[in-house]
Amino acid sequence: MAHALSVVALSFALACASSAPLPPPAPLPAAGEIFLVDPMEGYPLTAAEDLSERLRWGFRELLAGDLEGAAAVAEALRGRDPGFHPASVLAAQVALVEKRAAEAQHLLERVVDELPGYVAAQLVLGHAAEIRGEVLAAFDAYRAVAAAHPAAAERAAELRPRALDVLANRFDDALARGRLEDAAAALARLEAWAPEDRRTLESAWRLAAARGDRAAERSVLERLASREPERREVLERLAELDLEEGRFQLGIARLEALVERYPADRELAGLLERAKFLWRLENLPPAVRQLADAPQLSRAELATLLYWLVPEVRVVTVDNPPIATDIIDHPRHDEIVRVVSLGLLEVDETVHRFAPDRPVTRAQVLAALLTLLVRSGEPLACLEGVRDLDLRSSRSLTCRTAARCGLLEEEGDCLPAAPVSGAEALELFRALDHLSAS
Repeated sequence: MAHALSVVALSFALACASSAPLPPPAPLPAAGEIFLVDPMEGYPLTAAEDLSERLRWGFRELLAGDLEGAAAVAEALRGRDPGFHPASVLAAQVALVEKRAAEAQHLLERVVDELPGYVAAQLVLGHAAEIRGEVLAAFDAYRAVAAAHPAAAERAAELRPRALDVLANRFDDALARGRLEDAAAALARLEAWAPEDRRTLESAWRLAAARGDRAAERSVLERLASREPERREVLERLAELDLEEGRFQLGIARLEALVERYPADRELAGLLERAKFLWRLENLPPAVRQLADAPQLSRAELATLLYWLVPEVRVVTVDNPPIATDIIDHPRHDEIVRVVSLGLLEVDETVHRFAPDRPVTRAQVLAALLTLLVRSGEPLACLEGVRDLDLRSSRSLTCRTAARCGLLEEEGDCLPAAPVSGAEALELFRALDHLSAS
């Protein structure tokens, strides 16, 4: 009997339990979640009142923890009016609560493309991107509405250093791989997010240099110089651009300031000497400047360079001009006469010909320059025991002396019978200037 009563009591208790209502869903901690905002917040379009009211009801269900009810409202509203963006925001909020961040992103990417200032959409999208570890996307979303929402501004400020690091690394990787368009895309975002950040300016400089865009490079270098007026590599590169663009006085002034600051730096001193030499070339007659582009200099052209670049050649008085039948009507007659009178180039005494159009050899150029150096009386150790007459008669002595004096890096570079381009000859003239000034 007692057993029967126990069974009846158990059955009654189970019946009562099955008929009792389920406990209500637990409310969501709205205050602690940046994405749980009214889906209508910051919505820039006009919405029908019944749609707005139904949406708010669905949002209240979400906050109350009824995810199924909120999802049903969102789905119904999207089906009724696919262009009602707040319904997509509500659906994305439900997806986030259910830990479906990728789906939330997918729901809102088109929405924010169309309405970039839509606060609720960007907050939800930013939070979804954060969950997925997409720092750039999260920062971009929060930054878009930072002025309109304090929480977005706070998250953007916190994410900014990481976002810039990621973007700068992406730029570095693209540039290292030669993917200039990808690097340009990363730079465009850096410039939009942090236009005055040093990394942005450095990246702009590097990309401009990689593209060979001198105007863009100068522009960013001038901005860097205004921020860091003492920065050597910036001023040095600006000076190089000045010289390339024909702004010789400005480039020389920059280099002189650097040499004054770093008096022991031989590289800088060499750059300054080169700048002054280029300025000298710039002041020469156009026909002489054009010789710099000659692929192969003739003997007459070397005589012209000697005449214009070596003051001693221009001022020499010729009492007994050389007899050479092939230069009488030559357009470079005066230059040739002076060079031959100084013994820098020779006339073939057998046939009395100078051969003005014959290619000049490297040995002849080096012998002429070393002869000038010997006669200058400069107390250089590399010239000890060397006579100018010996230079003209011995190629091996010429090559060996040129290497010892630094006109060549090593004797094997001499190639005495090889022709000489205008650019090569000018570089040898510049090296001669350096020796004379040292």
